Amino acid sequence: MKHSIFISRNLPEDSHLLAYLLENDWEVHHRSLIEIVPIPFEVRKETDWIFLSSSNGVRILFDGYTPSKNVKIGVVGNATAEALRQHGYEPAFVGDSGDMHEVGRHFAPVLGHKSVMFFGAESGSEKLRSELPEKQVHFTPIYRTESALQVEIPETEFVYLTSPSNAKAYLNNASLHGKHTIAIGNTTAEFLSAQGVGNVHIPSAPNEEHIIGLLRRIAH
Repeated sequence: MKHSIFISRNLPEDSHLLAYLLENDWEVHHRSLIEIVPIPFEVRKETDWIFLSSSNGVRILFDGYTPSKNVKIGVVGNATAEALRQHGYEPAFVGDSGDMHEVGRHFAPVLGHKSVMFFGAESGSEKLRSELPEKQVHFTPIYRTESALQVEIPETEFVYLTSPSNAKAYLNNASLHGKHTIAIGNTTAEFLSAQGVGNVHIPSAPNEEHIIGLLRRIAH
């Protein structure tokens, strides 16, 4: 039986996940269900560390600010790390779990007594930051997310949702009833649970290799 999947992310042509799905004769639909809207920001504080949790955050930060090469930068996930390298910076810390509390606990001893500035989405998750000493942590919002309205979403057997805002947009336009639902991490899974969506699969890390491994296990 031919499998089908909807992915709430625009996959690049060199995506390993896209290559795997096409090589194995999946019907693939992929598109972001949100619009990323940059908001004006100003960097007012000196900081020892910068932390970014998405490639969108990297892109928007570097559009308006060039960090000192002396500042260490932490990220979540391989995609964010690669986006950072494309701007000439090597991440000093890469969180490789979909559980932001766990990433925060791993980062805390690396941070030590230094200060860290988080750049990210307005009204984004505070789970990672909550694991760090409050007096060392600062946050600057640099973008907001807006859900796409009246989107036609194809019927698929599998649905892979890559953020709470994408999950919200999906549910505004389609149902997850009877589908195999995959969430990129715990924050997205918890949002889905709050909307009454059960039996959500979560990869052990938020990268394409672990998504492929998960699909191999659950697709029969």
